[in-house]
Amino acid sequence: MRTIKFRAKNINGVWYYGCLVYSNELDAAIYFQTGNGSVNVMDWVYVNPETVGQFTGLLDKNGNEIYEGDILDFNRLIVEVRFVRGVFAFLVNGDLDEELCGDCRTDLFAKVIGNVYDNSELLKEESY
Repeated sequence: MRTIKFRAKNINGVWYYGCLVYSNELDAAIYFQTGNGSVNVMDWVYVNPETVGQFTGLLDKNGNEIYEGDILDFNRLIVEVRFVRGVFAFLVNGDLDEELCGDCRTDLFAKVIGNVYDNSELLKEESY
């Protein structure tokens, strides 16, 4: 079964992970489980809709979840994760890299090094 979850930042810049709720009547919010393990409850927080990113279902080589908006070091190539034409894709210098998308063994070759909201300067660096 596919895990569907989102992340987004609240107005104080704190990341939250969970279910996304958004409508014309309600601003974007993330619902998440909180508690001490024996008693868990659901809580929610309003988030900045511009920072919402969906979990891709992929992990990097260190076991970190990869979200839309993440920046990856993919075998010394800096790529941005985006949702393009109905699928998650990798962009290099703002362009879709279809060759990389075809063989995306992120669990072997990619490492999350930041995201476009907190570390956009990483996209300006040349791949090394």
